[in-house]
Amino acid sequence: MDKITRARNKYILGMIMMIVAGYALLTCASLLFKLTSHFPVVALAVAAVLLIIYNVCAILVYIRMVRTAEKGLVPFYLANKVVRMIFALALIVGIALFTKAGTITFVICFFVLYLGTIIYESVFFVHIEKKLNELSKK
Repeated sequence: MDKITRARNKYILGMIMMIVAGYALLTCASLLFKLTSHFPVVALAVAAVLLIIYNVCAILVYIRMVRTAEKGLVPFYLANKVVRMIFALALIVGIALFTKAGTITFVICFFVLYLGTIIYESVFFVHIEKKLNELSKK
């Protein structure tokens, strides 16, 4: 198994663990401390699953770009961030239309998950870029 495949698997596993743990913590904290009377458990679960699917698709595109054209990685990062933001906004609006109660709670919890995915992905890609630069110098 080459280094790119290991990095992809590490990213996918880490992202899934981060989103599932974040979802569990947010749900448990809200229900345990009774922060709201209408916590959108199902809506947040659907959003978490869709975030996982988006991130898996993004890493697959990234791996393909690394293997074919290393010059296009910076535009990919920027495009990925913009598409992720549009995806998140569409997801928030779509779920807010279907769930009338607990919309503000959903938006806040989803923002925490979204922010977590952005931070995790940024740290991961910076680490990978450092390794790619070290390999290209050798």
